[in-house]
Amino acid sequence: MKIFVDDGSTNIKMKWVDAGGIEKTLSSPNSFKREWSVPFGSPVFNYVMNGAQFSFDPVTPDAVITTNIAWQYSDVNVVAVHHALLQTGIAPCEVDITVTLPLSEYYDRNNQPNTDAIERKQNSLMRPVTLNGGKTFTVTNVDVMPESIPAGFSILNDLDPLESLLIVDLGGTTLDISQVMGKMSGISRIFGDSTVGVSMMTTAVKDALRAARTPGSSYLADDIIIHRHDGNYIANRVNDTTRLPDIMSALKESEQLLTRRVLDVVSTFSGYSHVLVIGGGSEIIVDALRDHCNLRRERFYKSTTSQFDLVNGMFAIG
Repeated sequence: MKIFVDDGSTNIKMKWVDAGGIEKTLSSPNSFKREWSVPFGSPVFNYVMNGAQFSFDPVTPDAVITTNIAWQYSDVNVVAVHHALLQTGIAPCEVDITVTLPLSEYYDRNNQPNTDAIERKQNSLMRPVTLNGGKTFTVTNVDVMPESIPAGFSILNDLDPLESLLIVDLGGTTLDISQVMGKMSGISRIFGDSTVGVSMMTTAVKDALRAARTPGSSYLADDIIIHRHDGNYIANRVNDTTRLPDIMSALKESEQLLTRRVLDVVSTFSGYSHVLVIGGGSEIIVDALRDHCNLRRERFYKSTTSQFDLVNGMFAIG
């Protein structure tokens, strides 16, 4: 069975075709602690990976940090992929998977495929994971694609070779930008930065929550970022509401900083005729990016399912 996996640092996104020929998608959040959870009522997912214990826990403030480039080759990355596979409803079996690497990892300083990093990613995901009291999947083959580029596949097929698409992919950990020629006839330029991502906001919000006597997971902080314009929603999740202005300030300031960092990089690109913005952070930057690029509105693309744009493109290509 073939499953396409965008294994981002915040969520694992998957796409596959089920036994009835129907296309399926899934998003599974990454929030794992280094110990087993206590079973009671609802299913508990306790894993052993490389001799260490992990369990899925969306609320713990002790969740393993995944918003760094080391995540790509880590034990918890393998656990997260297997956890997502178990959420598909497919009975554990042998699977081939296609995954991604950020542009800064997939390509070397000479803009050539980094075979060492690609092989390291493949070998990492071939390692077995054990589920306490259950079965897991067996990964028989791993293919690796670069992030961002596949997301523009359907748009690029309709462009002239003299036109180009700027794909801006803002994820939890990385900013990947690629300028791809129409009909996918070539790649004009790529850029990858593993220090720019929504994690810049996540860290600021977690610090503000801690000051408001509300320590929590990155998953909780990201949920607050999603609802950053809803003061009542945020107030319901904060213990010390007198610090609510500090939380709102942290949200606003970190959003402005992140947006400036993205636009500074975009400013170094030129000659593109169309723009596509994707990734979990696309909603944060889309308005500022649209104004900055100043293209005809029909040449600026932002789907309603930005988190799935990459895995949809991988699926279409694969």
